[in-house]
Amino acid sequence: MPCPKDYSRVDITGRAYAGSQRQIQTYVNERAGVLNTEVAQSLSKYQVDLREMRWTSPLSNDSYSEYRDAEFLERVGLSMYASQLIGFWPSGGPCWDALARTEDGCILIEAKSHVDEIRSSGCKASSTQSRKKIMAALAATKTWLGVPEDFDWAGPLYQSANRYAFLYFLREIARVPAFLVTIYFVGDPHPNPARPTSQKDWDTAIKRVNVALGLVREVPYSAAVFLPV
Repeated sequence: MPCPKDYSRVDITGRAYAGSQRQIQTYVNERAGVLNTEVAQSLSKYQVDLREMRWTSPLSNDSYSEYRDAEFLERVGLSMYASQLIGFWPSGGPCWDALARTEDGCILIEAKSHVDEIRSSGCKASSTQSRKKIMAALAATKTWLGVPEDFDWAGPLYQSANRYAFLYFLREIARVPAFLVTIYFVGDPHPNPARPTSQKDWDTAIKRVNVALGLVREVPYSAAVFLPV
């Protein structure tokens, strides 16, 4: 099943009214050529061939659905790793803003329109067992990235942290050529902040996030893309 829809943010077709959700829907369905070029360029050192990229969500003919857990693996042709994912992370994992399938791997997309979208209320695992599994996954990811264990990855920056954990899962456990791309939309007027977010605003925010997460070097197999609305 797709991720539940928030009908305060989308219409009955699944089309978002505004924000990063609407922007990524527009790029995937109406500006895929631009999106492919920018994503491929951001990952150029890994020799990602944009001709191999095929977007599998959020598609207009699939009610702009987003996917998580085993369903996201199915969308990118990696359902054979579902049982391993269950051992790594409890159900209710991140809903991916967009997914692309490649020849033998995938590209995971996280999209943001405003700086305040980076922070959240943190990990809210409902059971001790689930939280234990999450904390173990985050700890393994920190080790992979050379981050000291005392950095808080379950607090306000949990959303960024758990995306890195899924990249770790795909790369180090499933051993598939997966990539994580965060798309930062520039100039989105909604909601109505003092002013739309500029690339300079994003650059400052990204640096602060990396410091807070203990990331002293570039996360492998990941990239940032800045797109105009």
